[in-house]
Amino acid sequence: MLYFTNLLAKARKPALVFSLTPLLLLSGCQRKPDPAISERGSVQKPVQTPAQFVPAPEANIFVDDAMLAKPYAVIGGTVQNVGNERLEKLSVAIELRRRTDGSVERREVAVEPGELEPGKQGRYKLKVLSDEWSGSRVVSLRSGVRTEEITFKTMPGAKRPPEKLDGKVVIVKTPAPKKSNGGDFINTPDNPFKVP
Repeated sequence: MLYFTNLLAKARKPALVFSLTPLLLLSGCQRKPDPAISERGSVQKPVQTPAQFVPAPEANIFVDDAMLAKPYAVIGGTVQNVGNERLEKLSVAIELRRRTDGSVERREVAVEPGELEPGKQGRYKLKVLSDEWSGSRVVSLRSGVRTEEITFKTMPGAKRPPEKLDGKVVIVKTPAPKKSNGGDFINTPDNPFKVP
């Protein structure tokens, strides 16, 4: 481009300048080739990946907020059978995250009752030391009579109730502001002062 610019600057003939200017302008306005069009000019169809089949969940797992019972945290929730078959010997796998190094550990928790007819619910509960663990999540739902895991959908469960105060009333006394003798001035929102 710089070469053509220098060529135009050195050119003495107006006909040469006028014939090269449209060529330079049009060369800068070209579009990039469409990747869907091949070199022969035919349009190629984009490659589509086959859609993966996602089975309908057989259970809903409602995950409650962790309840604090010093020094423990109680992790729990409800499992609801939303499928058409009876679910037997159920257990929930919970992944716990350590506070110290962030490593994870899995624990199996039995669902009570262990056998759920379609539409019925069962509860699971795990008690851990709250100082050791920083978080948890449900990773799988298993049945003792099936080899494959049960498909499930997690949903928010019961919220943690607000913590109650122990009934003590704390009275905080604030000192009264000092009054000036007239010589010291303190500019406050209650006593604003404008400088002339």
